[in-house]
Amino acid sequence: MRTRQTPANTRKPPSWDRDAACARLTDPEIMFPGNEPQAIAAAREVCAGCPVQRACLRNVITSEGARRGGARHGIVAGLTGHERWLVYRTLKRRGQLR
Repeated sequence: MRTRQTPANTRKPPSWDRDAACARLTDPEIMFPGNEPQAIAAAREVCAGCPVQRACLRNVITSEGARRGGARHGIVAGLTGHERWLVYRTLKRRGQLR
């Protein structure tokens, strides 16, 4: 029995992506606050009420990989680039990432 495979460039994005709170923002730049504490807090607020925050975190940790904190941009899953790097490093040390 043959199965038909979908080419990689035509696959639909994961459903969690469409359900993300940040996907509904009229100004997505909110998620790239720089170093301004109030702007960071506003971006974290978007993530705090997001129904897919855990899936988002899993995805970003996997996709960013071992990149250092300074090479990770924006607030994703409620975390700064440096915080995401710390999560990655912790999971890697525990053997929970490949």
